[in-house]
Order: sequence, then structure tokens, then C-alpha cells
Amino acid sequence: MARKRFVFLRAVQPLLKLANLRMHGRTLLNRVHHRVLILSLLALFLTTGIPPVLSQMPAMKQIVQEISDAQQLVQQGKEHYDAGLFSKAVESLQQASQLFKASKDELKQAITLSNLSLAYQQLGKFDVAEQAIEDGLRLLKPERNLGDRQKQLKAYAQSLNIRSRFWYLRGQPEEALKSSQKATDIYKQLGEPVGMIGSLLNQAQALQALGFYQQAKTMLEQVKQILAQTPDFTIKARGLRSLGNVLRAVGDLKQSQEVLEESLGVVERLPSPQAKGEAKSAALLSLGNTIRARGNLERDRLDTTTEQNSLPWRCVIKLIPDQAAKFYREAGQNYQQVIDESSSPTTRVQAQLNYLSLLLETEELPAAQALWPKIQIFDLPKSRMAVYAQINLARSLACLQQQKNISISPPLWEKIDNLLATAVQDARELEDPRAVSYALANRSGLYEYFAWLDEQYQQKLKAQEWIQKAQQLTQEALLLTQPIEAPDIAYQWQWQLGRLLQDQGKKEEAIAAYEAAVETLKFVRGDLLSVNSDVQFSFRDNVEPLYRELVALLLPPGETQPEQKNLEKSLKYTESLQLAELENFLRCNLLDAKPVQIDKVAEQEDPTAVVFYPIILKDRLEVILKLPNQLKLIRYQAPVKQIDLEHTLNELRGKLTNKYSGRDEYEPLSSQVYDWLIRPAEKYFNPDIIKTLVFVLDGSLRNIPMSALWDGKQFLIEKYAVTITPGLQLLGPKRLERKRLKALVAGLTKGGTLTIEGRIFNFSLLPNVGTEVDKIKKILPDSIELLDERFKTENLRSQLNSSSYPIVHLATHGNFSSNPQETFILTTSNNHININELQNLLQAGKQSRPDAIELLVFSACETATGDRRAALGLAGVAVRAGAGSTMATLWSVNDKSTALLIEQFYQNLKQELAQKQVTKAEVLKQAQLYLLQNINYTHPYYWSPFVLIGNWL
Repeated sequence: MARKRFVFLRAVQPLLKLANLRMHGRTLLNRVHHRVLILSLLALFLTTGIPPVLSQMPAMKQIVQEISDAQQLVQQGKEHYDAGLFSKAVESLQQASQLFKASKDELKQAITLSNLSLAYQQLGKFDVAEQAIEDGLRLLKPERNLGDRQKQLKAYAQSLNIRSRFWYLRGQPEEALKSSQKATDIYKQLGEPVGMIGSLLNQAQALQALGFYQQAKTMLEQVKQILAQTPDFTIKARGLRSLGNVLRAVGDLKQSQEVLEESLGVVERLPSPQAKGEAKSAALLSLGNTIRARGNLERDRLDTTTEQNSLPWRCVIKLIPDQAAKFYREAGQNYQQVIDESSSPTTRVQAQLNYLSLLLETEELPAAQALWPKIQIFDLPKSRMAVYAQINLARSLACLQQQKNISISPPLWEKIDNLLATAVQDARELEDPRAVSYALANRSGLYEYFAWLDEQYQQKLKAQEWIQKAQQLTQEALLLTQPIEAPDIAYQWQWQLGRLLQDQGKKEEAIAAYEAAVETLKFVRGDLLSVNSDVQFSFRDNVEPLYRELVALLLPPGETQPEQKNLEKSLKYTESLQLAELENFLRCNLLDAKPVQIDKVAEQEDPTAVVFYPIILKDRLEVILKLPNQLKLIRYQAPVKQIDLEHTLNELRGKLTNKYSGRDEYEPLSSQVYDWLIRPAEKYFNPDIIKTLVFVLDGSLRNIPMSALWDGKQFLIEKYAVTITPGLQLLGPKRLERKRLKALVAGLTKGGTLTIEGRIFNFSLLPNVGTEVDKIKKILPDSIELLDERFKTENLRSQLNSSSYPIVHLATHGNFSSNPQETFILTTSNNHININELQNLLQAGKQSRPDAIELLVFSACETATGDRRAALGLAGVAVRAGAGSTMATLWSVNDKSTALLIEQFYQNLKQELAQKQVTKAEVLKQAQLYLLQNINYTHPYYWSPFVLIGNWL
């Protein structure tokens, strides 16, 4: 297979000649951040296992000396590698490899080459890393006889795991999976449980990267079983800690916590007090990191702030919900215990740094002030980890200095800059280009913040001086990322360069840098949660502003008629943002789908449809309009700030979800949104021709049913059919065929209580679901029903495997949340099916029945209250299910009115298809109007939450 490479192109602008990176190839899927990979945690670094050499024969003296020297060099290489001195490790291992080659010891030469590849991988030198590992594997081929068969096979398996790591970092999880599977087979043959654990964990990560969530989960369960049977407590403790770290990396935080707590229990049974102490500290540190990640998830889920911070060194304190605060307190206790008990300076400093940043995040400022002077950062041996630790401390001190309610004298800025200068110097001495780049760019980020501060005080000349310094450092940092192929940091430096150029009024050059950042980000957006373990990563802070700032540059507020290419680019980058957001939510890559552009569907299949693309920017709402049979895009804007827009949307949702609110409460709010979003477009199309409005919604607009927008006289649904899509593209758009109107209908009339990750969900009875299911069965007599006790996961799987259903209707409670673990549907006996399990169910029978589900209906689900990104759960379910269209509810509705609407929907669907071609969007519109015209259900609460997602045909 041809190797895929990153290609670096020089920009046209002289200023960007050495800075503008354009990277092409496959996404570096899911775990770009190297320090989470399992291989190093399970002692991947191969040892030559050389026994003492007897030098009794003078003729062998030179060879014996070479072997002894080589053995020493290998040991040095291992020590350098463990200390993070990767360049020195390379030097030692290169020399050792040559000596083993000269003495014709191919087994030890092969092992050394594999270790050499590992060191090269750490330095980002992938060409020579690949050459080294392939040379090592050629020497170790099982068909060759190198003397000791057992050692040869074990070395071959270990080298396969190193190659698996190589392909994983290169963004080719398929190849990574093949290598780790081969390694697992050999370890199984050799009866080596430790090796099997490592290779199975690698397989799980590769499967996760490929989107095979269920297989990855099965693999991790297999690891747990092997560890449960392992009698060696040292291996078991380390293995459980490794498993816990992988589970955190793939987003299964609750199970990660459980496994790490189990690891702590095993640690107590270790015989050596010293080994017990260090293993306990390592487990507590990992456990603290997992619990903190759970707190971050809670904080971000309920984050109501609208300010997006794109300045890395400007600290913005976020509100912390009670549940998040509880997790943070527990994480802090773990960090404090490590600080008090660990005898390892490295582990202790890591815990201190993590605890310091946590104290600042939770605004425990006196404790933070007391802690930071105790961090002996320069006691650490010089290594990449020490460089990152200095940067970490500098960023925390910068956050401390920015707090307004404390006084620090003298100010810490000089100390902070000195820390960063030392980090740059140390990284250069280590000859570690990644660490140098990271340190340079962070120092640039500090200067960018200084420029921002001076701007606030109208000191423009001084601000420009800081910007010039920052730009020089950023360009140098960016240049260093080219040979080491480091897109996870390169995109951040390109973005930083774009901001600095924009600050200088160099718009075109700024756009070029921003566009380069977006292109580079494609290579890392499979893992948007933890690109770097040294800096807390958040989609909201580290990704979303990049796209919005770029669109704001392309569409300046003063321009009434921007160039068409800029409108097209704005749509392209909006699509990239929405795709990145969905991938972040689903934790999988969506780039391999074969979608069709929405505007092409509108032109070719439904010339009565208009497509709206609203884009929420900090100071305005931009809307791009695509009319049928017109190449030109239309752009208009509403001068409403993001904070005001979101406040209005939140208020409107509150009124719509309250069936007791009056028209005088919801109509003014709904009318205001209509004026911003719809009214300016009315002059561009003929309402007698246009029948359907298609919305590609952005941000908080997703939480509002567009059908309920009020024009002053009537609702939008009274004029047009309305549909939404989660992105600018559709998967396999096609119309339903009358002859295929058969449904699998599952429902639950009972309520229940469910606890997921400590959160309690209470569900009421749905007595009218039985009626709903009966009505559907009567309208579509070929349908199969699974009601109450029959609504079990295994029954659903069996039906989907055994027969083809163009329609799957699920009349049960469900929850759509920005947390994938809390996006689920309820089944019998208080069981549930989460989003990933649902995907596996709905796509399980594709090999035997390749025809896809065309319509998936959720008639009693809701989006989580207070979760501003909850609609992601709804979009995620629609995408994960693989159905052409998904119909669902934005909030839980009266089940009696729902039964009426659903009955009308299916009646209309059957009747309209019998007479003419009609779109599903039109069928839903007629069903909603039927309810709206019922005197008991005129309030939007009843009819508006039903939304059609995806293919509206």
C-alpha cells in the first residue's frame, strides 16, 4: 500500500512562505496525543535480553567487546527514552544497531531497530521510523531461524506492536489493527498475557478510530477478563491502569473510573512497599485525571456562556454546576494525596501542576497561591516532559496573575516569560523539534496576550511591538512542525498566525493562515478532546472559534455583496465546523461517507425547496440563501449580537415548552427570530412556487422548531413544509415507495427510572403508546410490533436481522444530550439503548439486507433541558442510524396528542403516495396542521417539536 504523506505547500504571500502548511491525506484518527498510547505503558521498549558474555577465547575478544558495548548502548538508549531524551536515545540505538550488525547478531540487531523506530516516532521522524521498524521485522520473520525461537517470536510480536503504533500515529488505523492482531496471535501462541493485554488495547483503540465502537468495547472486556485471571499483581495493577487510561481516551469515563479504582485495590496487594507506593501514586494520578474529565463534561454540557475565547493565554472563568464541582473536589483530593505520598519527583510535579490548574479553574485562589511556590519544576531531569511542565506552570501562573480579586506583588509576568524562555532553551538542547515548537508558540501566545492587554488600554504602538515579536516566534514554531508532521500543534500555530496578521490589518494573508489551519485540523479532528495532555482541550475553545473567525473574515459586516467565492467558502467552512462538532460528539470519523450536496438535491429532486444556512457570529447573524435553479448565493445579515440572539432563543424555547404560556408570551419572541432569519429572504422567492424550507441550523438555533416561527399573522408551518439537516450534505437521498410501506414498530407504555453516570432519569407512563402502535399497524398492516415486554434489545436485533423495514418507529421515552452516554432510548424493564448500541442494531443486518432504513421515527423523546448543545444528540442519532430521514421530537409531548399526530402522519403518507409523489416534509406539515387546527392542541407545545432531519423527499 502506498504510504500517505503530509504535503507542505508554500503560500503565495512572502510572509507565509515558511509558515503556511497545507496537509493532505487521511485524518489522524482519534488518539493523536502520543502519551496516552498503551504500548509505552506496558514496557514496550524491547530489551535485548543478553546474558553475561564469557570471553575465554582470545580470537573472540573483539566480537565480545562489540556485544558488550552494544549492550551498554541499548541500556543507555532505554534510559534516555524513559527520561524523554529521544534524540540521545536515537544516537545510542543507532550505534548499538551497527555493532550488532557487525557481530552478525541479527536477533539483537532487529530488536534494537524496533526500539530505534519507537524513538524516531517520538521525534515525529516517521520516514526513518518506518524504515527502522520494517528492517527490524524483516530480520525477525518467523520463517527465518535466528537461534532462539521463543525470543525471536516474542521480539517479532513486540515489533508488530511498535509498527501498530507507527500506523496509528500516521492516521491509518486499518494497518495498525492488522499489526496488533498479528501480535495478539503470536502472544497467544507463546502464552504471554502481558503482551496480549498490550496488543488487545491497541486493537481496541484502532477499532474505536475506525468507528467500530461495539468491537472496541468487546476487546476491552476481553482485556478485563485476562487481567482478572492474571496472578501477578504487578502486571494486573499496571494493566488495569493502562486500561483505565485507554477508556478515558476513548471517552468511556465512568468505566475508566471503575477500572482505575480497581487498579488501586490491586496495588494494595503488592508485596514491595516501594513498588506499592509508586504504583498507588500513578493510579491516583490517572484516577484524578479521569474524574476531572467527568467534571469537564458536566461543566461544558451546561455551559451557558456565549463568549468564545480564542486567545490561549487569556483565562476565562466558567460557571461550574454542582455535579461538576463534586467531580472537581474528588479529583483534587486524588491530586493532593499524590502530592503528599509520592516519592517520585516527576509524579509529584505532575500532580501539583494538575491540581494548580484545577484550583484556578474552580477559583480557589488562596490555595493556588499557596501551592505554586512549592512546585520544584527545575528538580525534574531535563526532558520533553520537563519542558511541557514548565509551559504548564507558566500558563497556570498567567491565569493566577489575571485574577482581579487578588493582589500579587511583584507581578508574575517576568517569571512567566523566563519560564517559557527556559523551556525553549531546554527543548533546543534536547534537540526535540516538537518541544521547541511547542515552547516557542506558547511564548508567542503570551506576547499575543500582552498585545491584547495593551489594546484594552489604547496603547496601540506597544501592542504592535508585541504582535511583531509574537509573529516571529509563531512562524519559527510553525516551520519546525513541517519535517516532524505534527498537525495537532501546527493548526494551532497557523490559527495564531492568522490572528496576528488580522491584528495588523493584513486581511488576505490572515485568511490564508486561517484556511491553512482549517485544512490542517482535518487531520486531528477525529480526536478533539485531548490533542495535548499538557493543556486542557475543549471543542468550544480550541476548535469552534477558528471556523467562526474565518467566516467573519470572509464576510465582513460592511460588504453588502461579497464575492461568490467567499460565500461558497463560508458554506464550506460552516460544513467543516458542523462535521467536526458531530465527530467530536460521536467520537468517530465521518469523512468516509458518500454524501450528496443539499443544494444539488434541491435543484435536481425538489425545485420547490429553498435552503437557509444561518451562521452565528459574535456580533451578528449571517444567513446565506440558496434558491432553486440559481447559481448565485444570496447573503443577508441581522445585526444581533450572539449573546442577545442566544438569550432570545432560550426565552423562546422556554415559552414553547410551557403549554400554559400565552400567545402574548411566545409570539413576540417567535416574531423577532422570524424577522432576523426569514423575513429578509421573502423578497427573493415566490411563495406560490416555493413549498419547502430546508434549514442547516447552527448553534442554539437547533433547539428551536422552525415551524413555530411567527410572521405576525401565522406560523411558518402554515405556509411551508419545514425540514432540517445536520450538515450541508445528505446520505443517499431518495423517496419512499408506496409498495415498501412496512414498519417495525416498537413501543413502551410503562414509565421507569434510569440512572446513568450518577444522573437519575424519571419517565412517566405513556398510556397512549398502545393506541399509537395499534393505529400504525392498522394503517400499515404488514408491520411488526414490539410492545412493552416484547420491546427488548434482542427482539429488536432479531427483527432487523431477519427482515427489511423501510420504516422503524420507536414510541418510547428517550433523551438527546450533548453527552453520548446520556443519549438513549428506554426499553422494557428500565433498560436502555445508547446511541452507539442503537447504531449497531439498526445497521446490524446490512450484509444480509443492504437496503437502508428510509425513515426512523422517535415519537416520545426529548432534548436535555439546560443543555445548549443537546440538539447534537438528536443530530448524532440521525447520523449514526444511517437512515435517510429521522423524525423526532425536541421535547417530550403529551402522548395523546402525539398519537393523533402520528396516526395522521401515516395516513397522509399512505394516501399521498397512492395518488402522487409527495415529500415526507409535506406529509409532516399536514399532520402538524391537523393538530394545530384541533382546538385542544393549538399551542406550539403540542405540534411544533416534531422535526424531520435529513432527507425530506
